[in-house]
Amino acid sequence: MGFFDNLKAAMQNGAQAANAHIERERAKQAAQAPQQRTADTRTGAQDRPRTSSGSRLPEGVVQADLNKLDPIDLGMNAQGQNVKLKISGVMRVKPFGVCTMDDATQRTTVRSIVRNVIEREMAPQINSMGDLKFLIQAGTRLSPIITEELKASGWQSTFTIPLIIRPI
Repeated sequence: MGFFDNLKAAMQNGAQAANAHIERERAKQAAQAPQQRTADTRTGAQDRPRTSSGSRLPEGVVQADLNKLDPIDLGMNAQGQNVKLKISGVMRVKPFGVCTMDDATQRTTVRSIVRNVIEREMAPQINSMGDLKFLIQAGTRLSPIITEELKASGWQSTFTIPLIIRPI
C-alpha cells in the first residue's frame, strides 16, 4: 500500500500548492484592480459600446442556431417517398466589413444561405436519403461547402456544433 499512500500524499501536496497559487493570483488581481479602474476612467473605457445581447461572443460575431430551420422538403424519391430533412448545428458568423443588419436579420440571412446550399447539394442525391451513413457523410461533406458559400457572400464562419442532417 506504500504506492497509494505516496500517491495520496502527492495529491494533497498538489492541491495545497494549487490553492496557494490561486490565492497569490487573487491577491495580485486585487492589488491591480484599483489601478486598472482609474486607468479605465481616464481612457473612457466605460463609454465603449457593449454587445446588445450581453453575450460573451466577440464584437460583431453572431451565433446562428440551425435547429430553428424549418424542415427541408426535397420532394419524392424513386421509391415514392416524400423526403424531408431536419438540419441541426450551430454556426458563428461575422461579416467581413461593417454590417448594418441587426443580429436577428444576420441569423436569418445565414440560415437562408445554409438552407439554399443544402437544398442545392442534396436534391440530386434524393434516392440515398434513407441511408444513415450517407446523411452523416453528407453533413461532413457539406460543412466546408457551406462555409465557402458564406465566405462568397461576405461572411466569416465556423461551425461550433457540427452540421447534422437527419430524415423526418
